[in-house]
Amino acid sequence: MFPVKRTLLLFVFALLFVFSASASTTSVTCGIVATQDLVLRPLELNQRDAVTMTDLVYESLFTLDDDYMPQPELAYSFEFSNEGRRLIVTLRSDVMFHNGNRLTSQDVVATLDAMYALSGFDKDLNSEVELEDRGLYYSTFYYIRSWEAQNDTTIVFTLRRACYGALYALTFPILPYDQVNAQMPSGTGPYMYDGYEQGIGLWLRAFTAWWKRAPQVRSIRANIYKNDETAMSAFDQRDVDITFSRSINASRYSGSLNSFSLTARTRQLEVLLINRSQSLFKSDDNGKNAVREAISYAINRSELINSIYQGMATVAYTPIPAGTWLSNETTIRDIYDPLMAASILDSAGWKLADDGKRYKDGKAMPTIRLLVYDEVNSTVRTNAANKVREQLQAVGFSINVVTWSRSDVLIKLRSGDYYLALCGFSFDICPDPGFTVTSTGSCNFTRYRSDEMNDLITQLRKSYLASDYLSVMRDIQEKFLVDMPYVPLYWRTGAVLSRSAFTNVRDIREMEQLRGIEALVD
Repeated sequence: MFPVKRTLLLFVFALLFVFSASASTTSVTCGIVATQDLVLRPLELNQRDAVTMTDLVYESLFTLDDDYMPQPELAYSFEFSNEGRRLIVTLRSDVMFHNGNRLTSQDVVATLDAMYALSGFDKDLNSEVELEDRGLYYSTFYYIRSWEAQNDTTIVFTLRRACYGALYALTFPILPYDQVNAQMPSGTGPYMYDGYEQGIGLWLRAFTAWWKRAPQVRSIRANIYKNDETAMSAFDQRDVDITFSRSINASRYSGSLNSFSLTARTRQLEVLLINRSQSLFKSDDNGKNAVREAISYAINRSELINSIYQGMATVAYTPIPAGTWLSNETTIRDIYDPLMAASILDSAGWKLADDGKRYKDGKAMPTIRLLVYDEVNSTVRTNAANKVREQLQAVGFSINVVTWSRSDVLIKLRSGDYYLALCGFSFDICPDPGFTVTSTGSCNFTRYRSDEMNDLITQLRKSYLASDYLSVMRDIQEKFLVDMPYVPLYWRTGAVLSRSAFTNVRDIREMEQLRGIEALVD
């Protein structure tokens, strides 16, 4: 539901392009904003921008392409069997680690063993380890029950879910079997560590024996800054040539003639929760409620994005991002219509009086409390809640915004003691919305109930063919649009600011904001 609390770690990279007659001399100078206690153990990292850096060093069995579809990377081939309950993965035979050792199944098994120990899970996935201490990859075990090396190049997985989504779970970094708990272990990626001084800098150099091709950018140096604003100041002063940021202050570079501003997609979906257990929002015999429907029509997502987030968000109408292979494009349409919202309320008997309030059967519509919590050192979500209040009041609602702590809001959501709440859902790498829409979903705070939706999510988790997975996911989006379990608003985005274009990839994502830099010069 809520993003895992992470120590602030914003990586800011600067590219200093040194072009000569040979592309092999190209170097990159980077600046990173990092805490003094950064430890480069890839399985333990839970800071999004640290992972962006280590993403250049490590590779996984599968990677996600520009359509966000899993593709083999260190895996050469894969096959589902036993009605999708077994997954057999064959490794590439031409991959070497930076230390010169060949990649084998033993490395994959050892990496998984270390991840499982870090998670603290028992066989039923219970754990006493705090979420922020489990690393980024603990959700792998929601899909994988067991793993075994059949031989040097073949791993057999027993799956908890006979689901194509298991391929998303196999995107964790593969480490050498004898370095899984080491700091700065070898990887198989285009870059290898060349030095690290805590609080000072990190150095990478090209792995010329990379199994794809020798990287064109031969060296990367990362200098450390203290915070986001210092890093952007360095960008302004041309001390750095690329910065990464999720601060809305980065929006000031949009449209600049002196730099590029690229969008980095995140998995954080901002939503408006409407508590269906409250009498004002309860469904009728047809599963409908006029007040809920009116609220959905009264929200102007574009205004929220432009005025509050300064363009650093993208519109959402379902829990599946547009532009990905799973997106049902027929469900992407702007439903903002304040006149329709007012008409729906009028038809339901909630008439607008001269005092600006709505009445039904002589009783005024109650003032609705909108709960919100802010992220650390930011009031942007409260600002968004106040804008939502303005939009709802424009059609006759009476709204009171209350900002509480994240923990206090969570208590209210779990107990059902709330009317509206503006929150953020942090989705797993596998785009499965079941945790928000199934009757027993851990984050179904709106008390939405639908046997049809439950069945669709069950089907999704039993679809191990890509075509079936796609078909069911599109049906889920259509059902979501009809029922509107909650009101999706927008996906948060980050900004990649650069003096020059450094990549040809179409989909830049947090955790992978330097995708394609190894092929900077052809």
